[in-house]
Parts: sequence; structure tokens; C-alpha cells
Amino acid sequence: ADSRVMDFGSVFLLSSGKADSEDAPSPAVPASQQTGLNVAELIIGRGFGTVIRHRDFEERSNFYDALLAAESRAISQRKGIHSAKDPPVMHITDLTTV
Repeated sequence: ADSRVMDFGSVFLLSSGKADSEDAPSPAVPASQQTGLNVAELIIGRGFGTVIRHRDFEERSNFYDALLAAESRAISQRKGIHSAKDPPVMHITDLTTV
């Protein structure tokens, strides 16, 4: 399950801006300022990861409840790693041998 997530993670971050707002240009935001998007929630919601369950007394994210809700939606919609389909076969061409 983890190998499927690793393949899609970098593609998700590169393509998520285009897919969510094609017409509106994204404003330039300094690194210290938040834009309002929770990338972790988007990744979990698309089925590219899971949430680690914590006890009540353990330290956890401020967005823990939102992450759990996103994971339950992904499970119910059978997205990403929660899908019953087999992952695509990964072909690697080794160019280091002569």
C-alpha cells in the first residue's frame, strides 16, 4: 500500500494547484503565511495516506478531526490505497549498466 502512495505524492503536489483553480492565478504568498489549504487533508482525502490513531492524552494535530473525516470519506468512496484495484505495474529502466 505504501508504494502506491509514494508514486502519487509528488504528482499530487505538482498538479493540485492546476486542478483546483485553473482560471484564477495563485497569489504570491510568503513562506511564513498560510493560504488556507490543508495539504495533509487533501492528500488523505484523495486516498494517498492514512491517519495514525492517537489516544486522548497524546499530542496530536489541531486538524486531527478533519483528517479523520477526510480518511473516512476516502475509505467510503474507495479512493487511492483504499481501492480494491491492483496498483499499476512500475517499470524501471536501469541505465547504469553497460
